[in-house]
Amino acid sequence: MQVLWRKFRQQAILWREVVLPGVLIVGFVVLARLMGLLQVQEWMALDSSSRLCPAVTSESQVVIVGIDEANLRAVGEFPVSDEKLARVLTILSEHHPSAIGLDLYRDAPVAPGRDLLVRAFQTIPNIVGVETVLNSQDSMNMRPPAQLPPDRVGFTDVIVDNDGKLRRIILSSPVAASNSSQSNSSQSNSSQMKYSFAFRLVQRSLAAGIDFKSSTDRLDSIQLQRFQPNSGSYIQANASGNQRMLNFCASQKLFRNLSITDVLQRNFRPEWVRDRILVIGMAASSVKDIFFTSALRETLSSRTSGNPFPATQLIYGAEVQAYGADQLMREVLEQRSALRFWADGWEYLWIIGWGCLGIALGLVLQSPWKSLLNIVMAIACLMIICFLGLLMGWWIPVVPSGIALGGAGLVTAFFDRDLRFELVQRRKTIERTYESVHNGPLQHLAVILRELGEDSSLRLRQELQSLNQELRNIFEHMREEALTRSDRFYLNDNRILDLQAPIAELLYQVYDHTLKLEAPGFTEIQTYIPPDFDMLKTHHFNTEQKRGLCLFLQEALWNVGKHAMGTTRLDVMCIAEGETYVLRITDNGLGSDSTHEGQGTRQAKAIARELGGYYRRYPNSLQGTSCELMFPIKRNWLKRLYQTK
Repeated sequence: MQVLWRKFRQQAILWREVVLPGVLIVGFVVLARLMGLLQVQEWMALDSSSRLCPAVTSESQVVIVGIDEANLRAVGEFPVSDEKLARVLTILSEHHPSAIGLDLYRDAPVAPGRDLLVRAFQTIPNIVGVETVLNSQDSMNMRPPAQLPPDRVGFTDVIVDNDGKLRRIILSSPVAASNSSQSNSSQSNSSQMKYSFAFRLVQRSLAAGIDFKSSTDRLDSIQLQRFQPNSGSYIQANASGNQRMLNFCASQKLFRNLSITDVLQRNFRPEWVRDRILVIGMAASSVKDIFFTSALRETLSSRTSGNPFPATQLIYGAEVQAYGADQLMREVLEQRSALRFWADGWEYLWIIGWGCLGIALGLVLQSPWKSLLNIVMAIACLMIICFLGLLMGWWIPVVPSGIALGGAGLVTAFFDRDLRFELVQRRKTIERTYESVHNGPLQHLAVILRELGEDSSLRLRQELQSLNQELRNIFEHMREEALTRSDRFYLNDNRILDLQAPIAELLYQVYDHTLKLEAPGFTEIQTYIPPDFDMLKTHHFNTEQKRGLCLFLQEALWNVGKHAMGTTRLDVMCIAEGETYVLRITDNGLGSDSTHEGQGTRQAKAIARELGGYYRRYPNSLQGTSCELMFPIKRNWLKRLYQTK
């Protein structure tokens, strides 16, 4: 079990360097989405997916009676007179539509025939007029016909997204009394609830048998999902009033379209309008009652322009109201839900999950090209899943998920490749070094051992055999460490320290083990000052810094053992002087020249630079040598803040 745990830990250390860049990519994607940097891309993905949805097979309950350029030329007037509108309303009402929506502003007479239009308003009970009420300046709002009561009037105000595209409708909104179209009526409150034109049409179509409770977001027995500032891919969007997303995926079919000349000439079948919602409005680009969308394959504008499938479509205001009414009718009659979204937490968990999949692919496949191929396949699966979710009425994040999957997967794959290449190069370097040492010094050492006679010194023979085995063990250790990149420190005698352990524990083990070795400088020591490394526990060291401290202590003690002859006192002190740690090893023996700079001195200076400090070696005033490693104290900032209070 310990062997398995050690292998798992070694692999985890190896993966840590590879996984971290992928995790950072996923974090950047999440941060970018939180900042709203991916909104437009997600809107475009939603629109593109909606265009691919199949056309609905069921017949819509909504019919558009459009007034296009040809109608304007045929009637010879603009705007269309009250007389002709009255005739259109009368003819249509003869065939018993469920509701007639007049998406034309008629707050002022358009002669001739005002009395005929007024009579139509009064005698046809299912006519619904329009107004605009959500402009902050009341002078910019349009009043409805005065003859229509408030429950037969709906507003046509809409909200467009920052890219200029239409994706939302407003069902209801509180409006200040000063902005109300019924300003001549007494108002008991400072604001009143206004309802949209599409909602009023649905309400009238169902013969007032539908009730909308704004406080609970219920439309009769249907629970409506209110649009929130962070719904779907939106970040801090304007969610005033009761808004809903338009599910164009479920509406990929043109509405039946009649022209007013068809109606005036009675050139239509009665069943086309019977029990239907009729929306009478402008279908002419010159009137400028238009919006933009990329979510529909075809609109009335594209059909008449001869360009059937442009990427960005013009959609008339009457069509917008028709889509809103059609969506509400399908929810009530067919129990079909509109576009829904996950909670924010689930969406970000979804994104992170796909990023983790990319990281896993980069780790397991161990090849950038294999990873690229599998990531492309995974992104294709992601797009299919999100598209199927859209068909079921769910808007699932695809753009940030795809970026997290692809970015994290590729970064992990390339980092993994580079790391494995580095490990291979290290292994080859160590193998070549070992081959050179084996074929040279080790072979020479083997010859010396063979040539030693039986009468040779037993101690010398044991020392040479120990040296031979220790050299071989070092290379075995280096080979294993190069393959696993494990954080370990090799002492000797096959003793290995785990550099993940606390620094104080590591230094104690180095101190204890080194002094137990047989060396001339250790034989006469009579007095020790035992070290106290516990103060270093408050300092955070990385593995390389721990390795350097252990190496410095080992080298300094071993120098005493090899060179400081006649040493009777050894002091190893770890103290704090101001804002500096001092690790000092002092002896009183007869050592070599302290001014000589060998490999050990160069090594100690490199360790000091790694710790941000400096190293010095100097003779004592009486006898002996001192080695000092000094580096600054870096406390945890939370502990430092606590200590200052």
